[in-house]
Amino acid sequence: MEQNNIGSSFDDFLREEALLDEVTAVAEERVIVWQIAEDMNAQNPTQNC
Repeated sequence: MEQNNIGSSFDDFLREEALLDEVTAVAEERVIVWQIAEDMNAQNPTQNC
């Protein structure tokens, strides 16, 4: 399969702007919070988070 993209990737852009580590950390935190909320919902679905 041939890649038809032009230019660099978004990760390359973030790396060039020295933002990749910060953006990755925020994304990981959001995933962890989402997973905790999902687990809490599964354990007690009648209570809103």
